[in-house]
Amino acid sequence: MGRYFSGKDGALLVGGSEVGQLQSWSFSQSMSILEITAMGDTDRTIKPGVRSYSGSARAYYYTETSTATPNVTDLLTAAIKASGTESDKVTLICRLEESAGSATDARQLTFSAYITGVSMSSSVGEISSVDFTWEADGAPTDELST
Repeated sequence: MGRYFSGKDGALLVGGSEVGQLQSWSFSQSMSILEITAMGDTDRTIKPGVRSYSGSARAYYYTETSTATPNVTDLLTAAIKASGTESDKVTLICRLEESAGSATDARQLTFSAYITGVSMSSSVGEISSVDFTWEADGAPTDELST
């Protein structure tokens, strides 16, 4: 019997730790094409070119009472640096889990990435949130299982 996945099946991990209170994540892959059509050809021919991966996520900003550490600290400290200091590369895992908290029954992609954008918001009557975007450095280190 088939199975559908929904938002409750998704998880995002940064350096092996799950981002808590995650609202959403997404990733996309694109590939450039190289045209290899020669003079005299009647049809366009192409070859695959360079692939790139990027994504985004939104998490609610909160502090775990047992550790007093915000759930997105690793993302913020990797991206936001003092002048003259390079941003840190992070390991991101985009995961769909068969059952809650079960990494063994998961479909996932793992990327080395740089956080390329961070946006925090705080409004009266709303929960504060952090949006971030990322770009992968190289190919995924694992393949999406089926």
